Amino acid sequence: MVRPARPEEGPALQALEKAARGRYRDWPPLAFIADRPPIALERLAAGTVWVADSAERPTGFILLQPQDGHLYIAAIAVAPDASGQGIGAALLGQAQTDARALGVGALTLTTFKAPPWNGPWFRRHGYTPMPPDSIGPTLRATMERQAALVDPTTREVLWNWHRSPQTPP
Repeated sequence: MVRPARPEEGPALQALEKAARGRYRDWPPLAFIADRPPIALERLAAGTVWVADSAERPTGFILLQPQDGHLYIAAIAVAPDASGQGIGAALLGQAQTDARALGVGALTLTTFKAPPWNGPWFRRHGYTPMPPDSIGPTLRATMERQAALVDPTTREVLWNWHRSPQTPP
C-alpha cells in the first residue's frame, strides 16, 4: 500500500533511508555514502512524500519535487529487509501517477551510474539518460551541489517521459 506520509513519520523515514544506504558499505567506491547523515527533515518537508507500508510500518518512501517543469525524484529508499519485493517499483508508479496528475512531461532524477540498485535499476524501469540540453537551471544547480560531495563522473541524470519528447513541457 502506498499512501501520503504523515507529519510525525519524519524520524522513521530518516531511519529507513539511513538503513537503506547501508548497502553502500559493500560497494567500495561509494562506501562513504553509508556513513552520511540521514536525509534532513527539511528536505522531506520540502516536497511530496509517499510511503509504502507493510505490516503497519513504513518499508519505503519516495520524495518528489516540482523542478523545471518536470517532477524530480529527490529521494527513494526501501528498507533492506523489504528489498526485492516490488516496493521501489510501486513508489515509482505513484510518482508516475503524480506526474500525470500535475501534467508534467517527465520524471527526472540524479543517481549513481554503477551500483545495480541505482542507475541500472532505474533504467530497467524505463528511465533513460536526459539530454544535457534538456536539463533546466534548477536541476543543473542540484547537480552542482551534488558535485561538491561526490565525483560527478559517477553520477547520471535520467528521465522518464510521459509525453512525447518532441512535445516540450
